[in-house]
Amino acid sequence: MGSLLANPLATPLQLAASPSQSDGVPQDLEASLRFAGCALIQSAGILLRLPQTTVATAIVLFQRFYLVSSMREHPIRQTVSAALFLSSKLTEQARKPRDIINILTYIFSVPTPCPISPPKTSDSPAKPDPETYYVPESTYFAQRTHLLQLETHILRAIAFQTHIALPYTLAINYLQALDALKSHPTIVKRTFGYLTDALLSPSLLYLTHQPNALAVAAIYLAARECGAKMPDTSVVPGGGREGGWWEVFDVEREELGFLVVCLKAVGEWVGMEVEKWRGKWKELLTVGDDGSAEGLERELQRRRRGEK
Repeated sequence: MGSLLANPLATPLQLAASPSQSDGVPQDLEASLRFAGCALIQSAGILLRLPQTTVATAIVLFQRFYLVSSMREHPIRQTVSAALFLSSKLTEQARKPRDIINILTYIFSVPTPCPISPPKTSDSPAKPDPETYYVPESTYFAQRTHLLQLETHILRAIAFQTHIALPYTLAINYLQALDALKSHPTIVKRTFGYLTDALLSPSLLYLTHQPNALAVAAIYLAARECGAKMPDTSVVPGGGREGGWWEVFDVEREELGFLVVCLKAVGEWVGMEVEKWRGKWKELLTVGDDGSAEGLERELQRRRRGEK
């Protein structure tokens, strides 16, 4: 597999002891904050009308950054802004800092489909008041300064390694090779759905597995749901040996099994996180006037006091 189709992967040491955990952030809280950041990027990307490739690139940049940086030092909300800004430029879908800041403020202030937004209540107006998500000029310039500074910090932290190979195009090519597009038109949508779910996985699948493995696992699950019969390797061009069709795409059975289990578990895990922090996300992700992770610090103090 050529280098353009592969990504640098996280090391076992990076996964075992992240800077955030070394800085006193419990593992479960770190996973919740990672999910919040990824969900924010996904929702903001939709409102900014960014393609999924740009959104996925931003999420991978966000996840890579926290392999080498602490969440206590760099708040989630600011990193989300910087990752979106950087990703939009890398994928030639540039968005202005003002647009990104306004969209994130809107998500935090108004009930939206994003799980991070405040929950909708009976008192919620049918049409939100613009004053609730207005960003004053002084606040905007302060946030823009943090965004630009953090963009530079992200690039330095990841050693300017901005190449990210995504599995979406590979999945289309694999489905064409398997002759599954004509007989099962919905298989592409289901495959892309699983690849997008993988971005939210607590197992950091995009940092631990190559794009070809992610594409094959998503196709495997989508094919089972659609009732698509995958060919034997003897039928697939280039097969020539016994084994599952996934081996043609350089994926071992054990790796496929692990990814399938992880992908199937994402939905349930996300549901638990949403319920666990419902109505509390804004407080948890609060950023202080000095740019500190104020909400995270309050949560850590609460846990040290043994409060539920």
